[in-house]
Amino acid sequence: MIDIKTLILSIMLVSIFFCIAFFIYSLEQKTYRGFSLWSFSTLIMALGFLAIILRGTIPVGLSVFAVNGLFTLVAVIRLDAIKRFLVDKSLNKLLYTIPIFVALASSIFYFAVDLIEIRTFIVSVALFILSVLISWDLIRYSPLENRLLYYSAGIFIAFRGLTVLARAFLWQADTQHNIFDNSIWSSIQLEFGLISEIGQNVIFLMMNSKRAEANFNQAESKLNSTVIDLKKALSEVKKLQGILPIC
Repeated sequence: MIDIKTLILSIMLVSIFFCIAFFIYSLEQKTYRGFSLWSFSTLIMALGFLAIILRGTIPVGLSVFAVNGLFTLVAVIRLDAIKRFLVDKSLNKLLYTIPIFVALASSIFYFAVDLIEIRTFIVSVALFILSVLISWDLIRYSPLENRLLYYSAGIFIAFRGLTVLARAFLWQADTQHNIFDNSIWSSIQLEFGLISEIGQNVIFLMMNSKRAEANFNQAESKLNSTVIDLKKALSEVKKLQGILPIC
């Protein structure tokens, strides 16, 4: 079983890798609205895991506030990015207050009453709801030609939200947990979190690439149609030249 701190560090490094990869991709390839927001979410994800790693080095209360707020912010940003990418609509700005409320509520259950199971439940419910909203947008706005890709992404993200929620309920039954707990369940959660972070970012890159490919094919088809029309027009002109007397 992999050490919990090693898994946390691995997810942070993966997020940093994708942050750099998205930046390089945007320099070399065509991207669409929402791409930069999704890229930014990978940086926020890395900062969230950094706040976990630094727990003890920085005040625990600050770490609690940052971790819960940043992870919820990642989900809100990705919901906004998906809406912009699929339907060119921005997320209602009021939803960006959700991470603030989650962070504040988590802080209350650290400073007033230290109950990690309640903090976990609050952030898990928020992440589950946001995951379902992202999944719903991916499914209902999926383009016909790439429906399987978008449906797969929606199901994958919804399942990730469900595992996060399941963890929260398990922690309600057993309060002897902490963030660095080396139990099998915690290890599985973080391992799936690592897979999820890789999967979500790869799928988003695929969606951008497929959209660029579809737009290129559409432009190429339109160009070919225009060329055919021009050839027909030129043929008609030549016929008219043969019919009309030349003075």
